[in-house]
Amino acid sequence: MLSVILTILKIIGIIILVLLGLVLSILLLVLFVPIRYRVKAEHGDALMINGRVSWLMHIIRARIHKTDNDSRIWIRIFGFLVYDSSKEKVKKEKKIGKKSISKKARAKKAEQKEADSEKFDNRPGNGINDNSEVKSDTDLKIDSEVDTEVKSDIKSDKIISDSQETDIPKSKISLKTKVVNFFHNIKRKIIEFFKKLLNIKNRVHLIISFVREEVNKEGFRISFASLFKLIKHILPTKIRSNLIFGTGDPCSTGQILGILSIIYSFYGDKIKITPDFENKVLKGSHYAKGRIRLWTILIIVIKLLLDKRFKEFK
Repeated sequence: MLSVILTILKIIGIIILVLLGLVLSILLLVLFVPIRYRVKAEHGDALMINGRVSWLMHIIRARIHKTDNDSRIWIRIFGFLVYDSSKEKVKKEKKIGKKSISKKARAKKAEQKEADSEKFDNRPGNGINDNSEVKSDTDLKIDSEVDTEVKSDIKSDKIISDSQETDIPKSKISLKTKVVNFFHNIKRKIIEFFKKLLNIKNRVHLIISFVREEVNKEGFRISFASLFKLIKHILPTKIRSNLIFGTGDPCSTGQILGILSIIYSFYGDKIKITPDFENKVLKGSHYAKGRIRLWTILIIVIKLLLDKRFKEFK
């Protein structure tokens, strides 16, 4: 009996170890195997973008294709198509077509019912009864005249009573109140404006004092350093770019060229930028390739969160 229990416990232990090994191996694969991406783009006379993302030796793959007239995204796992945006579009178009057909059928049924009801009403004997009492046009005119006379009498009585209650005319009162309200609004707006200026001054003073503190300076420094490492890891490792641009204005073209020159600090001669100071143009062809490791991102984030300077800054 004891041997049977021991064998059962042994089997359970082996199963648990196998499961733990599988979980650990999957976790290591997720953390250490990089996600690789590749992008190719051309723009100018026509737009064309081709992108590929793969993981675990192309076991999971995704592709993106975009042009001026069409776009498609599809994902494959172990070679099997899991998602295709073009098929989703076809399904949506079919659903929209079915809905439009059903709407047309409903509209036709409604029109047919209306036509049938009109035919039924036009039959003899289905109209208004001859014995029913109908007022003539003269009776209606008399009734309307009587109503208007009664309404005018009521209005005149109200005007007389209002004039008796107040000796000062309403036009003078309304003009006086309008003038008072106008100056009161101006005064209120001036006070609100100065209050806003004081609030802005206080906020600027607080921001300056916050930035000047030594603890916050160190916090900013470590945060920007971690952010720079993160961006550097995500950015492509290989890049080729050829860009021709111009705004039509030499001044703004030169300013944009100065901003784009920052990219040279990352990639140097791999990027070629040609400014056109006379024409308005934007043409180019670009190629980028890189990889993203979750383990590296996790280390950068953990180091930042455990840093004392960042804790004090936070």
